[in-house]
Amino acid sequence: MRSLSRRWLQTILGIIWLVDGILQLKPQMFSSQFINQVLLPTAQGQPLGIGHTINWAASLLAPHIAIYNFLFAGIQLFLGIMLILNVWVKGTLIISLIWTVIVWWLSEGFGMMFTGQATFLTGAPGAVFLYGLIGIIVWPGNEDKEAHGVLLYKWSNVSRYSLAVLWIIGGLLQLQPAFLAQGGLNGAFSVDFFNHLAASSPVLVNLLFAIPMFAAGILLLFRNMKVFYTGFWLSILIALFIWWAGEGFGQMFTPLGTDPNSGPLLILLALCGQSMPHDVHKVDQSRLKRLHHQTN
Repeated sequence: MRSLSRRWLQTILGIIWLVDGILQLKPQMFSSQFINQVLLPTAQGQPLGIGHTINWAASLLAPHIAIYNFLFAGIQLFLGIMLILNVWVKGTLIISLIWTVIVWWLSEGFGMMFTGQATFLTGAPGAVFLYGLIGIIVWPGNEDKEAHGVLLYKWSNVSRYSLAVLWIIGGLLQLQPAFLAQGGLNGAFSVDFFNHLAASSPVLVNLLFAIPMFAAGILLLFRNMKVFYTGFWLSILIALFIWWAGEGFGQMFTPLGTDPNSGPLLILLALCGQSMPHDVHKVDQSRLKRLHHQTN
């Protein structure tokens, strides 16, 4: 499979930001529904400090939610357009990192990771966390120091190791006692078939979901191309399953769907890591050694 260049990866990230901004312009986002049905639910089950700050932020936004929502949509549209047009990329990525920290905390509740109810099926560890992580990975570099214009191979390593860790965390989250109990996955799937199956056999369903994540995480750690690509394609399949069966394509076509959710971003993170093993084989080894010395 041909590797994507850093510029292409930045463009894809920009497209996702752009979609995010467009979804933020739905009429319901300018009303109290955004506060009551999107923001406040993320405070439930949180540690006291996190829940308190989310409630505080919601109370601050509520009186002027229409104005604030224009600002939110504008920021996301700006990030998307600038990345797509390849204009002021470094500055744009800095703004995106600041924005992702704010949103991950006050809107996503850190992906609900501290509630005991987090699962990748519903968006953990938080889509905006992945925006930030990918933004760091695709940070502009000196293209003259890169092989064939692809992502510098050490950053590809960061990508695949990050994804490996995420899959292992995802598998561990799926084995939480709350999910193994009867009814623990109630409503976690957007596809009724899987909800019915989880209701009757929660342990089996959790294992069938957790084991592939563990497998993908382990396989991504190998430098052997065949082993790595097995983990890569397994990652793509898991991410597509999450986006379809768990996240319902981010509920983008519902009145309160605010973003595509984590599925596409997990795929993009896999694509960031895909370039390293492929190009290590293709690029002259002496050049790789020189690149390594120049970038350290």
